[in-house]
Amino acid sequence: MGKINVLGFDVANLIAAGEVVDRPSSVVKELLENAIDSGADKITVEIKNGGTSFIRIADNGCGMEYDDLPTAILRHATSKIKNADDLNEIMTLGFRGEALAAISSVSKIRIMSRQKNAEMGALLEAHGGEVKSHISSGCGEGTTVIVEDIFYNVPARKKFLKSDRAETSAVSAVVEKVALSRPDISFRYIADGNLKYLTQGDGNLQNTVYAILGRDVAKKAIKVQREDNGIKVEGFISTPEYASAYRTQENFYINSRFVKSKTAQAALEQAYASYIPQGKFPFCVLNIIIDPSTVDVNVHPAKLEVKFSNEKLIFDSVYYAVRTALGEDIQRPSLYNEPQTVTPQKGKELLNTLFPVKDRSVEAPRAQKIVFDTNSNFGALKQDNTLDYSGIKDGKTDTPQPKIAKQTEKYAHDDVFSLSFPKKAEPRVETVKTENEKIDIIPDAPLPKSEEKVEDVSEIQGKTVPEYRIIGEAFNSYVIVELGDLMYLIDKHAAHERIIFEDLKKKLSQGTPTSQMLMLPLIVHLSNEELVALHEYGDEIRKTGFGYDLCEKSVSLHEIPAEIEISGATDAFATLVSRLVNKEGYGEKTRYEFFEKALYQASCKAAIKAGRAYDREHIKWICDKVLTLDNIKYCPHGRPVAFEITKHFLEKQFERIK
Repeated sequence: MGKINVLGFDVANLIAAGEVVDRPSSVVKELLENAIDSGADKITVEIKNGGTSFIRIADNGCGMEYDDLPTAILRHATSKIKNADDLNEIMTLGFRGEALAAISSVSKIRIMSRQKNAEMGALLEAHGGEVKSHISSGCGEGTTVIVEDIFYNVPARKKFLKSDRAETSAVSAVVEKVALSRPDISFRYIADGNLKYLTQGDGNLQNTVYAILGRDVAKKAIKVQREDNGIKVEGFISTPEYASAYRTQENFYINSRFVKSKTAQAALEQAYASYIPQGKFPFCVLNIIIDPSTVDVNVHPAKLEVKFSNEKLIFDSVYYAVRTALGEDIQRPSLYNEPQTVTPQKGKELLNTLFPVKDRSVEAPRAQKIVFDTNSNFGALKQDNTLDYSGIKDGKTDTPQPKIAKQTEKYAHDDVFSLSFPKKAEPRVETVKTENEKIDIIPDAPLPKSEEKVEDVSEIQGKTVPEYRIIGEAFNSYVIVELGDLMYLIDKHAAHERIIFEDLKKKLSQGTPTSQMLMLPLIVHLSNEELVALHEYGDEIRKTGFGYDLCEKSVSLHEIPAEIEISGATDAFATLVSRLVNKEGYGEKTRYEFFEKALYQASCKAAIKAGRAYDREHIKWICDKVLTLDNIKYCPHGRPVAFEITKHFLEKQFERIK
């Protein structure tokens, strides 16, 4: 008798389910994709115990006919495609016809659906893939799927589920990413009876980011929109100071489908390379809109990975879209979060934006975590930047967090509404040690006199240098500058480092170096590997302003970039070459980017040092650049160049004004 067995339908279904459904979050993802494909503009997600005992996905989409419900839970049953040619241009999120079959085979499932304008809907109940009942039933327009007791018939798989809290977090992550992909759909998310958030579904992505991720993220979001070579990249990225230690907030979408793309990830991180510290990662929500025939989404069981016909085009599109947005919209970081007040009129406008209701007597929904009633006074802000009303009792809360004053129940007095934020915030403090850098403390040199005003009408790159006043310098490191109603704390080393880097990078791209000739050449000793790198990148090195002659085991420098002091020239050159030894990537663009990274350390070596005193002209030249050029906001390693403080903020702290 042969050893090869043909597995039964029930066993084959369980095996297939393992590829699609491995935990409750997988169920939520598949059902959400079906809801979106149905054309819904309102979707509710509800779970209990991390989704292990109860999952409900309700939408107001097109619905299904009575006869379609039993077919829907069969393998390879789908309304998305009909033949093999349809796989070439897939625009729907689902298309394989495996999700409902896989889910129903390992759980107890109920499906209620009614098409628009139909008199009656239908109800189907199935356990372990077997239909228990199928009847006509009254229900709302659209489809509701309830999944209970997941893996009840596969105990071996059920024991691998994590704690309820961990499973809830996994489901939350899925709902978050799906909601961010479709700002035109209103998502309501409920976990264990608590409403986590409600998105407006108004098509404004920034509002969706605000509802899900909080005010701080939305406030620091930079809009991205660029189209090139038939590829459109749109969405939001974060300002450099909002970088985190993990990649979990990097969200990429292909035609509104969430994917994990190493190509897009590499492009994003390279675009931020000279804005954030190494080991930090930005937040992003980027949708890459391309011709569906140029991408294959059918390469992963969960459809999380895709293949592109041209990876380089995707890389370039994401890179230049992000780089352009950073260059245009990057702002200087503030050292504080200043209190803000919303006027009654603005408060009314904000209220109407959050809760667009026709009848002003309707109470505000709890979805936005803003509680309006006549008995309690404040809602506390949780760590996820949403307001928590659970701890409110007798009009008091123990959490000294941002507060929203209550409106009367019928909104009778619009002038009562006000909004304030915390008075204090921890400043972002980072210490970055550069490789082999030594800071020598030397006797103080004369510093600019206090109250000395700098009146300079010179121009830098066509921009007039503003009139400012150098107040002094703290710790021989931080220059204090007054400009109008602003005060700046400038890290002179970080600022000079960025100035040198931008000048060298510009010369590299334009091929127009400005060099200073040396009367006596400087000798730099190199290893064999460094000499090889010098041969390979010789043209790029000369474009930055270095001129040299090769010797057997060394280099004789006879020209150096005009921005670099002679005392730091050998260190800068040696560092630049050593960083080029272990080259990475391929192609002209990647080669250029890699060389640009090598300039980071060279710029650091050539910049003036913190802890040393320099004459007035050095300090003034740096301040001119910082206050005039838009790209001197962060050093190449990602540290802030300067922080700003307003006069209003200081007067508030000293209680000169209320």
